[in-house]
Amino acid sequence: MEAAVKLIFQKGIEATSISDIVKETGVAKGSIFFHFPDKQTLVSKALMQYENKFFIFLEQSLTGNTPGEQLINFFENVSKAHKKKNYAGGCIFGNTALEMADKNEIFTGIVSNVFKKWVKHIGKVIEEAVKTGEIRKDIKPDVLASTIVAALEGGIMLSRLEKSGEPLEKTICTFVKMLEIKTQSRKEEICLNY
Repeated sequence: MEAAVKLIFQKGIEATSISDIVKETGVAKGSIFFHFPDKQTLVSKALMQYENKFFIFLEQSLTGNTPGEQLINFFENVSKAHKKKNYAGGCIFGNTALEMADKNEIFTGIVSNVFKKWVKHIGKVIEEAVKTGEIRKDIKPDVLASTIVAALEGGIMLSRLEKSGEPLEKTICTFVKMLEIKTQSRKEEICLNY
Protein backbone atom coordinates (compact mmCIF):
# COMPACT_ATOMS: atom_id res chain seq x y z
CA MET A 1 0.00 0.00 0.00
CA GLU A 2 2.79 2.42 0.93
CA ALA A 3 4.60 1.64 -2.32
CA ALA A 4 1.40 2.28 -4.28
CA VAL A 5 0.89 5.63 -2.54
CA LYS A 6 4.54 6.59 -3.14
CA LEU A 7 4.30 5.76 -6.84
CA ILE A 8 0.94 7.50 -7.23
CA PHE A 9 2.51 10.63 -5.71
CA GLN A 10 5.42 10.39 -8.14
CA LYS A 11 3.74 9.24 -11.35
CA GLY A 12 -0.01 9.52 -10.99
CA ILE A 13 -2.56 6.72 -11.06
CA GLU A 14 -2.62 5.97 -14.78
CA ALA A 15 1.17 5.91 -15.12
CA THR A 16 1.59 3.60 -12.10
CA SER A 17 1.39 -0.02 -13.17
CA ILE A 18 1.17 -3.20 -11.12
CA SER A 19 4.64 -4.00 -12.52
CA ASP A 20 5.92 -0.72 -11.01
CA ILE A 21 4.50 -1.75 -7.64
CA VAL A 22 6.06 -5.23 -7.98
CA LYS A 23 9.44 -3.63 -8.77
CA GLU A 24 9.13 -1.15 -5.87
CA THR A 25 8.15 -3.76 -3.27
CA GLY A 26 9.81 -6.94 -4.51
CA VAL A 27 6.48 -8.70 -3.93
CA ALA A 28 5.38 -11.21 -6.57
CA LYS A 29 2.60 -10.08 -8.90
CA GLY A 30 0.54 -13.12 -7.86
CA SER A 31 0.74 -12.00 -4.22
CA ILE A 32 -0.58 -8.58 -5.11
CA PHE A 33 -3.47 -10.07 -7.09
CA PHE A 34 -4.21 -12.46 -4.22
CA HIS A 35 -5.04 -9.43 -2.04
CA PHE A 36 -6.29 -7.05 -4.72
CA PRO A 37 -8.21 -8.46 -7.71
CA ASP A 38 -7.31 -5.47 -9.90
CA LYS A 39 -5.48 -2.17 -10.00
CA GLN A 40 -8.64 -0.18 -9.27
CA THR A 41 -9.14 -2.04 -5.98
CA LEU A 42 -5.49 -1.56 -5.02
CA VAL A 43 -5.56 2.17 -5.79
CA SER A 44 -8.89 2.60 -3.98
CA LYS A 45 -7.50 0.91 -0.86
CA ALA A 46 -4.30 2.97 -1.09
CA LEU A 47 -6.30 6.21 -1.30
CA MET A 48 -8.46 5.18 1.67
CA GLN A 49 -5.38 4.25 3.70
CA TYR A 50 -3.81 7.62 2.91
CA GLU A 51 -7.11 9.28 3.82
CA ASN A 52 -6.79 7.82 7.34
CA LYS A 53 -3.24 9.19 7.63
CA PHE A 54 -4.37 12.58 6.38
CA PHE A 55 -7.15 12.90 8.95
CA ILE A 56 -4.75 11.90 11.73
CA PHE A 57 -2.46 14.69 10.48
CA LEU A 58 -5.42 17.08 10.40
CA GLU A 59 -6.47 16.26 13.96
CA GLN A 60 -2.90 16.62 15.21
CA SER A 61 -2.51 19.92 13.36
CA LEU A 62 -5.77 21.48 14.57
CA THR A 63 -4.50 21.84 18.12
CA GLY A 64 -4.08 24.89 20.28
CA ASN A 65 -5.57 26.75 23.22
CA THR A 66 -8.08 28.62 21.07
CA PRO A 67 -9.75 28.01 17.68
CA GLY A 68 -7.68 30.83 16.15
CA GLU A 69 -4.49 29.21 17.38
CA GLN A 70 -5.69 25.88 15.99
CA LEU A 71 -6.05 27.44 12.54
CA ILE A 72 -2.57 29.01 12.76
CA ASN A 73 -1.09 25.64 13.82
CA PHE A 74 -2.87 23.88 10.97
CA PHE A 75 -1.52 26.34 8.39
CA GLU A 76 1.99 26.01 9.80
CA ASN A 77 1.84 22.21 9.76
CA VAL A 78 0.64 22.13 6.15
CA SER A 79 3.56 24.36 5.19
CA LYS A 80 6.08 22.24 7.15
CA ALA A 81 4.77 18.96 5.69
CA HIS A 82 5.26 20.14 2.11
CA LYS A 83 8.60 21.78 2.85
CA LYS A 84 9.81 18.46 4.32
CA LYS A 85 9.00 16.80 0.97
CA ASN A 86 10.81 19.59 -0.93
CA TYR A 87 7.42 20.43 -2.45
CA ALA A 88 7.50 17.21 -4.49
CA GLY A 89 4.39 15.11 -5.01
CA GLY A 90 1.85 17.74 -4.01
CA CYS A 91 -1.37 16.42 -2.47
CA ILE A 92 -2.46 12.94 -3.50
CA PHE A 93 -6.11 13.97 -3.28
CA GLY A 94 -5.66 17.11 -5.38
CA ASN A 95 -3.54 15.17 -7.87
CA THR A 96 -6.16 12.43 -8.11
CA ALA A 97 -8.96 14.96 -8.53
CA LEU A 98 -7.14 16.58 -11.44
CA GLU A 99 -6.17 13.29 -13.06
CA MET A 100 -9.32 11.26 -12.54
CA ALA A 101 -12.29 13.65 -12.22
CA ASP A 102 -13.56 12.90 -15.72
CA LYS A 103 -12.36 9.29 -15.89
CA ASN A 104 -13.09 7.25 -12.78
CA GLU A 105 -16.12 7.69 -10.53
CA ILE A 106 -14.77 5.42 -7.80
CA PHE A 107 -11.55 7.42 -7.31
CA THR A 108 -13.47 10.67 -7.72
CA GLY A 109 -15.94 9.57 -5.03
CA ILE A 110 -13.16 8.76 -2.56
CA VAL A 111 -11.45 12.10 -3.15
CA SER A 112 -14.68 14.07 -3.07
CA ASN A 113 -15.48 12.51 0.30
CA VAL A 114 -12.04 13.48 1.62
CA PHE A 115 -12.52 17.11 0.60
CA LYS A 116 -16.02 17.23 2.12
CA LYS A 117 -14.76 15.85 5.43
CA TRP A 118 -11.78 18.22 5.39
CA VAL A 119 -14.05 21.23 4.79
CA LYS A 120 -16.33 20.07 7.61
CA HIS A 121 -13.40 19.82 10.07
CA ILE A 122 -12.08 23.27 9.17
CA GLY A 123 -15.62 24.69 9.22
CA LYS A 124 -16.15 23.55 12.81
CA VAL A 125 -12.97 25.29 13.95
CA ILE A 126 -13.95 28.45 12.07
CA GLU A 127 -17.40 28.34 13.70
CA GLU A 128 -15.77 28.19 17.13
CA ALA A 129 -13.34 30.99 16.22
CA VAL A 130 -16.30 33.18 15.19
CA LYS A 131 -18.01 32.44 18.53
CA THR A 132 -14.87 33.41 20.47
CA GLY A 133 -14.45 36.57 18.37
CA GLU A 134 -11.07 35.46 17.02
CA ILE A 135 -11.90 35.79 13.34
CA ARG A 136 -14.20 37.82 11.16
CA LYS A 137 -17.83 36.82 11.20
CA ASP A 138 -19.12 38.33 7.97
CA ILE A 139 -18.38 35.22 5.85
CA LYS A 140 -20.17 31.94 6.55
CA PRO A 141 -17.87 29.33 8.17
CA ASP A 142 -18.64 26.67 5.55
CA VAL A 143 -17.85 29.12 2.74
CA LEU A 144 -14.58 30.12 4.41
CA ALA A 145 -13.66 26.48 5.02
CA SER A 146 -14.23 25.41 1.41
CA THR A 147 -12.33 28.47 0.17
CA ILE A 148 -9.40 27.66 2.48
CA VAL A 149 -9.22 24.07 1.26
CA ALA A 150 -9.44 25.14 -2.40
CA ALA A 151 -6.78 27.84 -1.99
CA LEU A 152 -4.46 25.54 -0.06
CA GLU A 153 -4.75 22.96 -2.83
CA GLY A 154 -3.85 25.65 -5.35
CA GLY A 155 -0.91 26.81 -3.23
CA ILE A 156 0.30 23.22 -2.87
CA MET A 157 0.02 22.66 -6.62
CA LEU A 158 1.95 25.84 -7.46
CA SER A 159 4.63 25.07 -4.87
CA ARG A 160 5.01 21.62 -6.43
CA LEU A 161 5.25 23.16 -9.89
CA GLU A 162 7.83 25.75 -8.84
CA LYS A 163 9.62 23.51 -6.27
CA SER A 164 9.36 26.48 -3.93
CA GLY A 165 7.39 27.16 -0.78
CA GLU A 166 6.58 30.71 -1.82
CA PRO A 167 3.16 30.06 -3.44
CA LEU A 168 1.94 28.02 -0.47
CA GLU A 169 3.36 30.49 2.06
CA LYS A 170 1.69 33.42 0.26
CA THR A 171 -1.62 31.54 0.27
CA ILE A 172 -1.35 30.85 3.99
CA CYS A 173 -0.31 34.41 4.81
CA THR A 174 -3.26 35.76 2.81
CA PHE A 175 -5.67 33.61 4.81
CA VAL A 176 -4.15 34.59 8.13
CA LYS A 177 -4.62 38.26 7.18
CA MET A 178 -8.02 37.77 5.53
CA LEU A 179 -9.45 35.87 8.48
CA GLU A 180 -8.24 38.64 10.80
CA ILE A 181 -7.20 36.04 13.37
CA LYS A 182 -6.97 37.82 16.69
CA THR A 183 -4.32 35.60 18.26
CA GLN A 184 -0.71 36.67 18.21
CA SER A 185 0.49 33.06 18.33
CA ARG A 186 3.14 33.08 15.58
CA LYS A 187 0.86 35.10 13.28
CA GLU A 188 3.64 37.57 12.48
CA GLU A 189 6.11 34.76 11.74
CA ILE A 190 3.80 33.27 9.12
CA CYS A 191 3.59 36.55 7.21
CA LEU A 192 7.15 37.69 7.91
CA ASN A 193 8.11 37.90 4.24
CA TYR A 194 4.78 39.02 2.79
